[in-house]
Amino acid sequence: MSKYDPLLDDFEEDSEVTVSSGFKKNTGKSDGENQKASASKTVPGEDTKEPNDDELEEVEEQESWSDDPVRMYLTQMGEIPLLTRVEEIRLAKRIEDTRRDFRAKLLESDYVFQMAFKILRRVHLGELPFDRTVQVSVTDRLEKEQIMGRMPGNLDVVETLLRQNKRDFRVAVSKSFSKSERREAWKNLGRRRRRCVRLVEELGLRTQRIEPMINTLNDFSECIDKLLADIQEAKESKDHHRKRDLLSQYRNIMLAIQETPTSLRNRVKYLNTVYAEYQQAKRELSEGNLRLVVSIAKKYRNRGLSFLDLIQEGNAGLMRAVDKFEYRRGFKFCTYATWWIRQAITRAVADQSRTIRIPVHMVETMSRVRNVSRQLVQELGREPTLEETARRAETTVEEARRVLAMSRYPISLDRPVGNSEDSQFGDLLPDGDAESPASGASQEMLRDRIGRVLKTLSYREREIIKLRYGLGDGYSYTLEEVGHIFKVTRERIRQIEAKAVRKLQQPSRSQELVGFLD
Repeated sequence: MSKYDPLLDDFEEDSEVTVSSGFKKNTGKSDGENQKASASKTVPGEDTKEPNDDELEEVEEQESWSDDPVRMYLTQMGEIPLLTRVEEIRLAKRIEDTRRDFRAKLLESDYVFQMAFKILRRVHLGELPFDRTVQVSVTDRLEKEQIMGRMPGNLDVVETLLRQNKRDFRVAVSKSFSKSERREAWKNLGRRRRRCVRLVEELGLRTQRIEPMINTLNDFSECIDKLLADIQEAKESKDHHRKRDLLSQYRNIMLAIQETPTSLRNRVKYLNTVYAEYQQAKRELSEGNLRLVVSIAKKYRNRGLSFLDLIQEGNAGLMRAVDKFEYRRGFKFCTYATWWIRQAITRAVADQSRTIRIPVHMVETMSRVRNVSRQLVQELGREPTLEETARRAETTVEEARRVLAMSRYPISLDRPVGNSEDSQFGDLLPDGDAESPASGASQEMLRDRIGRVLKTLSYREREIIKLRYGLGDGYSYTLEEVGHIFKVTRERIRQIEAKAVRKLQQPSRSQELVGFLD
């Protein structure tokens, strides 16, 4: 029991829900020893030789090698030994054991268990997907039906046990009850917590759903330790008002997590240790099969993803296989992992290899149509028509046309042209919004000719023609608007316009514009 705990000083150590301890600690050299070791490697004042040409060449090769990430990865991967069948089973058992211990100790916390209960309740109500929340075998439909059948009863029992735990915890931390009553409450809490764990394990809640809650418990533990230190500081400084506020916060947190500081501290320590062992076992099993990922990724090169991206996607599938591997079925791990690795890589190629994403079902259709087209080329000795391809692929002509159009890869406008990087592909494409030089020169000449022809008219005729046909600002004025400008009637404007048009139609004037007719 912590000496800083102001509420639970009189509790006996055996009255709490204890957590097993005795963990091994890694030891290493101190900083002083490391400094001595590094100092012994370099002797001040010792003459140093200049490297010769061979040594410089070797250094340059090493530097160029270090710049190649694929080569570095493959070299480091080659240093990891392969796993035997016995070692695979040993690691799989270790993963299973540490995962079971981690889940059990994590779920024994009432706070975590309440979160798990809420998740399972949402699954039962259909608010969360069953397959993504509950761990079931994809091939065992009976197991899924059994879990769905026992879920309502288990959840009802768990809800009752949680209410009883909440009541007994208040009894256990209250000084108004006798020591025997509080000790009995602690025993009942431990017994019910173990029963709750069994009930939830029957429902197969995925570890990934409760795994992040260890961080929440760590935060609670640090918060309580800080509160206890602040309470002790307020007690020593006789700041009673601050002490009351801190004690109120402390009680609220303790009632929320339903665990004493010592029990929570021990639980977090145990969970961190077991979780580290669990992750280490998973890491060793996955590292021993990295070669398998590379061998599968090689088959998917030149499909739009770099080799490193293919390896990383395959590694993600390998990690999924580590989580789902069941060694009791008798298969080797590589046999099981191959499917997950290939599935992860093919999905990544379908989703990420193209600039414009194509749905997975369309990728399968494209692959089928392309295969049919290649077969027809070999059989007919020529390129098949669209109708022949659609008939053999058992699809419509329109669908085949759409699939073949989608199979074309987009070309980047920034792609260099040829071996030179001075020009790009986008520089060779015409800009539809920009005016071509020839068209611009032609329009300029047309404006000059029109201006020259209009100068042969009188001032009023010239201005009326410009306003009526939008030759000035691009806006064509109505007869009424032009009449307001010249302060005459619209009929007079019409007469002047007709007279000006007849003049422009005369051969002496129209001949100037004949060359611009299409």
